[in-house]
Amino acid sequence: MNIQFIVVGWHYSYPEWTNGLIELNSQNENIDVFWSCHREPTDIVKENFNWKLFKNIGLEEGAYTQAVEYLDLDDDTILFLVHDDLIIKDWDFINVCVNALEEYKVLGNGINYPALFDPEKIEMNGKKNIEWVSPDWRYLFTEPIVGSTVRSSFLVIKLKDLKRVGGFNPIWLTPKLDEDGEGIDYGGIGNLGQTIVGCKFTKIFGKDSIGYLSDTYLNSKYIYECARGNITKEFYK
Repeated sequence: MNIQFIVVGWHYSYPEWTNGLIELNSQNENIDVFWSCHREPTDIVKENFNWKLFKNIGLEEGAYTQAVEYLDLDDDTILFLVHDDLIIKDWDFINVCVNALEEYKVLGNGINYPALFDPEKIEMNGKKNIEWVSPDWRYLFTEPIVGSTVRSSFLVIKLKDLKRVGGFNPIWLTPKLDEDGEGIDYGGIGNLGQTIVGCKFTKIFGKDSIGYLSDTYLNSKYIYECARGNITKEFYK
């Protein structure tokens, strides 16, 4: 069993997480950690991991897609698709997630909200929502659907199952950045992409095949997901 971590390189501001990944990467033959970077990585990333700087497009779904296409992975590989601003409370989350995949096809950390996808609604850039769906998968979206979603900051799935749904559905746009390169306007890119792939998971696997480590948003006994690099009130629950 091979495990592939794909870390989205953007914040680079949580050294405990990075140092833990260094140890994980060096001490486990069946685990590899790859950084899919959307801006120049720090020296600690460059010196300790396999990494690549990709074009900053499509947010995290884009970064995961770029990495999966770049890496040579077996279909049975278990993917841990993660942000670089996680706070780890218990590293046993890896074993817990691997075991949970015997019951679920897709696993998130804290529970996320179901999302409505209306194919005819215009939400972004004057286009109907259906126009943002990859053409090969539009047949799934002939009417409004409520999908179970998993936050893109922590998602576990086998590669073969990700392929079954045609991969992510990145919105191939670049967010607006300020003069320091920080994101200031994501324009709905992330939410729409997350909703589309969540609906694909729901339609193809069924909602009971999507699981979470807790029923609390952003938070579990194992992991806290920062919100764009920041700690929110959910951390203290």
